[in-house]
Amino acid sequence: MVVFSNLVIPWCAFSVVFWALSFSLRFSHPIIAGLVVLTFVLTAGISTFAASRWSNSERAAHWYHYFAVSMLLSVFAAGLLGSLNYRYTMEDAYTLMMDLKFYKDVDVGQMKGQQMMDAGLVDFDHGTLDLRKSLGFRDGGNTYCVAPITNGEGSLPVYDFWAVGVNCCSSTRPDFECGEFGASQYSNPKARAGLRLLSADDRPHFKLAVQSAEATFNLRAAHPLFFEWVEDPVDELTKRRSQGYQFFLFCMLAHFSLSVAGVTASIFKYAQLD
Repeated sequence: MVVFSNLVIPWCAFSVVFWALSFSLRFSHPIIAGLVVLTFVLTAGISTFAASRWSNSERAAHWYHYFAVSMLLSVFAAGLLGSLNYRYTMEDAYTLMMDLKFYKDVDVGQMKGQQMMDAGLVDFDHGTLDLRKSLGFRDGGNTYCVAPITNGEGSLPVYDFWAVGVNCCSSTRPDFECGEFGASQYSNPKARAGLRLLSADDRPHFKLAVQSAEATFNLRAAHPLFFEWVEDPVDELTKRRSQGYQFFLFCMLAHFSLSVAGVTASIFKYAQLD
């Protein structure tokens, strides 16, 4: 029973904390997610205190010490990995799905950026990229690439919708190759949708790139919005969420394997104690 508890409880703590910090609970109810994590942090702390107080003999204290260490490491690792998974995989997906809107059949010749400030996913009616007006702005070792989204009917009075990417063009000529468009040297004719760029760090650089495009190509962008150019925005979000779930399952299995190895080593250590 002691061996089973030392194997299963730290693994369960790891899984629950990882889940609470990775997925929709953190996005929709961050306080509840924090309370879940705090519960396991306190459990790890109590186990550490109990291990320090159990000092009748090294043999008697062995499993208390092992449990305390494994709980602390499990909660710490879950907090770190869960936060990374949320930050780089899940947070943007939840924001695009739950906080922002999905606009369909948008004609960039009729709509303006100011009318769609709450857009998350956009399906453009006859949307295409005007690569002749694409441009790369180099700053800090990265090239920030922009290309205007048009309706294929010639010049527009205002260019407020832009496909963007990082390090997928040069800064010397119009050669935008970002997103679905960059899957090959040729345009993907099925790609006519966008996922809203949410990165606050990259947005100022793309604004500078658009300003450079305004000056270079004599065009106007009143309220530019930035998108990743994709074929199916819903499918793209599903793929990103799947990556987060796969990472979660991989970490659960990896932790369980390490737990088995740790408990096995601890059993041999216990057998050697007087």
